[in-house]
Amino acid sequence: MDFALDEAQQAVADLADQILADRLDMELLLGIEERGAWFDADLWASLATAGLLGITLGEDVGGSGLDAVALAILLRAQGNHVAPLPLLPHGVASLAVERFGSGEQRRHLLPGCADGSIVLTVAVQEYLDDRTREPAVRVAEGGLHGTKIVVEAADLAGHAVVTAIGEDGPGLFLVDLSANGITRTEGRSTRLEPLWELEFDGTPANPLGAGGSTSVDWLVDHLLMGICATQLGVTEQALRMTAGYTSEREQFGRPLATFQAVTQRLADQFVNVGGIRLATLSAAWRLAQGLDAREDLLIAKWWASERATEVAHATQHCHGGMGVAKDYPLHRYTLWNKHLTTSLGAGTQSLRSLGGLLAEA
Repeated sequence: MDFALDEAQQAVADLADQILADRLDMELLLGIEERGAWFDADLWASLATAGLLGITLGEDVGGSGLDAVALAILLRAQGNHVAPLPLLPHGVASLAVERFGSGEQRRHLLPGCADGSIVLTVAVQEYLDDRTREPAVRVAEGGLHGTKIVVEAADLAGHAVVTAIGEDGPGLFLVDLSANGITRTEGRSTRLEPLWELEFDGTPANPLGAGGSTSVDWLVDHLLMGICATQLGVTEQALRMTAGYTSEREQFGRPLATFQAVTQRLADQFVNVGGIRLATLSAAWRLAQGLDAREDLLIAKWWASERATEVAHATQHCHGGMGVAKDYPLHRYTLWNKHLTTSLGAGTQSLRSLGGLLAEA
């Protein structure tokens, strides 16, 4: 299998890396954290101007018409730079509107999604229930009832794509977050991102496409892929940073990298990052081709949880006390790693789901 990027995909990778590298530095990140924010409006506008916010949307709404691999590449770049932006929920939600939305929904939302003036998010998780493909939140007489948790960017987004049970079974529903009947409770994740609990009490909800589990599965699959792609970027950069640090930092008159124990441990992490990369890009390619990617996604999520945790531990240990300093970059990569490791299920849940999938087959 050829994992080389084609010309358009490489252009996305280069452009995203250039913009994020030019715009983000430690001073800016510290300032965002001190303000309690998790959004750089200027950086968001720069990505929109470059056409990166709409790379998977149709050209008729201002997008570039690329596929899930391009979205994975963009999220990988975000992870490389730990950019505090809601790229994952926005990208997946806007792609859901692109795929399942009516003509009116597409015309109303997607041009703004592409130019950055509209932010979308997703709401799929529920309390004490890891069955994200089987929502308990319900729609009755056009009103949404129930609670969703761990909702990103609910303070920035105008609409959310919500999984719920409707008259035709599980499906996706488009909810205006300024509508009546929504109670919000704010929390924080390990990476200091605001996460919201949204309680719906008869909130107006419009179907996004036909009912049925297919659209819910599609949404969860793309979210899993996006989490793994972001984690790939986080682990790649953390390992790269550690390789540089151990090559320069001396102990007993020698660089740390010349000690066999350090070299062997980082070599193991090189293999772990390679596994995350292989599994994630394979899953993204299958999604882009319209193939069943469930097995590949669960394998990728296991690598992006279990093996990513090993990467976090090794890179922290090789940095010593420097790794936990808030004004040193590695600190943020470890926090992001922890957040992504547990998002939509950690390693044990991924293995349990994979076992169930294989048993069904």
